[in-house]
Amino acid sequence: MTGAFKWLRRRDEAAPISVGSHLTLKDVESGYGNLPILHGVSLEVEPAEIVAVIGPNGAGKTTLMKTVFGLLPTFGGQMSFAGQDLARFSSAARAGLGMAYVPQEASTFPQLTVYDNLAVSLLSMPGREQARRIGEMLEVFPALGELRRARAGTLSGGERQMLAIASAMITKPQFLALDEPTTGLAPSIVAARIKDITEAREAGATVLWVIEESPMLCLPHVDRVYVMNSGELSASRPATDLLDEELLQATFFGVAG
Repeated sequence: MTGAFKWLRRRDEAAPISVGSHLTLKDVESGYGNLPILHGVSLEVEPAEIVAVIGPNGAGKTTLMKTVFGLLPTFGGQMSFAGQDLARFSSAARAGLGMAYVPQEASTFPQLTVYDNLAVSLLSMPGREQARRIGEMLEVFPALGELRRARAGTLSGGERQMLAIASAMITKPQFLALDEPTTGLAPSIVAARIKDITEAREAGATVLWVIEESPMLCLPHVDRVYVMNSGELSASRPATDLLDEELLQATFFGVAG
């Protein structure tokens, strides 16, 4: 296997991608306090897919991600991962199922070094295994190796997103969710983060990707797209259907291009 994350499957190159990476939401309602934000959301992510959720600011995309990972309560509906009802699992326990989340904000610990940020993801592992995985990840991301003693709060936006993705991938997840990982980045840095995401899929991770900025750069690397607006999801469609700028503008913002 080529790609930066080939080490993730080094010990079992013949292993098929696990069916456990299948995420299903059916008629999910969620929100903040008594304020509903998601209204009957249904979504499926099949093993080995990259599925995007797009939509304007305030559409409910981050609420969706937080709900999947147990950071917000559900008011109704069902969510399952690997055939298991997610309602039975706390947010921390969902990580134990092989789910990893890179949030839009607060995705790193600014006062910790790059090395220690990576170590935080591995606290339950023996020290020798921690050191081995961190060393391998710093090989995958040489730029992080050069910055290993720098505090995360001193990194550029692109470097912080690189660190956030590395901190998620170091756990070898089956399922990787990313909330706007390219927002606010220069096009050249966006391209580098897209490469990280596609190589994560090549290594065996299923990906759910929230996209708000740079959709024309991101969507060519996506299999299917859901459009979210006012807390509701449209039926999914192939990403190739939206690779027309006027159609994307109309779909994304509800206006003609």
